[in-house]
Amino acid sequence: MKTILLFMLFVFVAGTAKAQDSLDGYLKIAAQNNPALKSKYNKYLAALQKVPQVGALPDPDLSFGYFIEPMEVLGGKQRAQIQLMQMFPWSGTLKAAKNETAQMAQSDFEAFRAEKEELFYNVRKSYFQLWFTDRQIIVNDSTLVLLQSIEKLLLAKLGSENGSVASTASRSVTSEPSSQKGGMGMNADDGSGGSARSAPAMGSSSSMSKAGSALNDLLQLRTETGTLENAIASLKQRRTVMATQFNLLLNRVPDAPVDLPKELPVPDGDYQSAALFDSIKQNNPMLKMSQSDIAAYRYRQVMNRKMGYPMVGIGLNYTVVQKSEMSTSSMNGKDMVMPMLSVKLPLYRKKYTAAVHEAQLLEQSALENAVNVQNMLFMELTDTQLAIDEANRNLRLATQNRELTQQRFNLLRTQFAVSGSGFDELLRTQQSLLDYRISLLQAQTDKRIAYAELQKLVAK
Repeated sequence: MKTILLFMLFVFVAGTAKAQDSLDGYLKIAAQNNPALKSKYNKYLAALQKVPQVGALPDPDLSFGYFIEPMEVLGGKQRAQIQLMQMFPWSGTLKAAKNETAQMAQSDFEAFRAEKEELFYNVRKSYFQLWFTDRQIIVNDSTLVLLQSIEKLLLAKLGSENGSVASTASRSVTSEPSSQKGGMGMNADDGSGGSARSAPAMGSSSSMSKAGSALNDLLQLRTETGTLENAIASLKQRRTVMATQFNLLLNRVPDAPVDLPKELPVPDGDYQSAALFDSIKQNNPMLKMSQSDIAAYRYRQVMNRKMGYPMVGIGLNYTVVQKSEMSTSSMNGKDMVMPMLSVKLPLYRKKYTAAVHEAQLLEQSALENAVNVQNMLFMELTDTQLAIDEANRNLRLATQNRELTQQRFNLLRTQFAVSGSGFDELLRTQQSLLDYRISLLQAQTDKRIAYAELQKLVAK
């Protein structure tokens, strides 16, 4: 059941196979090329080479002596002596040493795994952030096109208002000579002439006011457009830097192209299961590294304790004897062979006792460190679960607000196109729509990164 839950945790509900293949391909490149990861792996391989070293017997001692002047012995003249001695540690000492070294090598392997999980997390995080920046550029570009379409409406409106003003001004100018032809008498007869002139003046003032409002709206719109263009330029520059950093993470050339899909699946799965805590205990490399250290120090105690026992040596002494003319012994000229037994006595006990006590203290230190590492991992897990909860809430809220704001924006744009009113509200709604679209992308990215963090902790 735990295996099924862990498998479902990292299965995406919806997405493209191309996107996953692309990310998996970059992870493989990172695993093959990243120098920090290769360094850790080579260190592990080097640690493995220590196992046969510590598990081997001490090198035998071979000594040779030659008498410049033959030494007279009972059976002839002694010319040379050859001695070979092999020491043997106490039974189980070499095995304990091999086990300790193997556990230390295992600790180095877990350090390599931890480096790999951290690298994969950084690659995933950088990949998701790069995709988010690309989506931001696309959303801002589409918003810029939308603002340009509104600007066309404003220009059309402004052109219409300017034409009305020009027509009114023309009628006012052509009617003025007629009144002058009539002279003062015509004005004195009745007030109709004055009334006729005042009406066009009021119309002209109203048209000028509308044209001024449209011009003000246009200037405000162009200010927003300029701000958006600057934001797009900044995002494109940031995208270049992020792509460079991503390539360096993979140890590729900085300007290598980074392929990103149009859509990325949003992960989903059981992130609150208690099986996750068990999986961290069983699989997380940081915790397993501490466990390997504990086992290594326990084997070191055994080794140091056995080092305090006698070491036995078995050897052979071969003496070359030359015949003596003066000797009548039956052994005259016969070489001598003497088996030897040697015992190394560990009389100075303090150093062996101290070595055992040192290993015990190191084991206790590793035990405390393992508890601390486990607590820190569980804290990270709860933080990650909280981050996923927040991302889910933000995702639902941003989706709802984006849909509602989109409907409101459509209504306001229709109203503005028909009546020319409500421009300020239209512009504010457009900005809110842009913010909600970006918030939706941000929530999706946050959720992807949180699941990447969860995958690093579980290390499955």
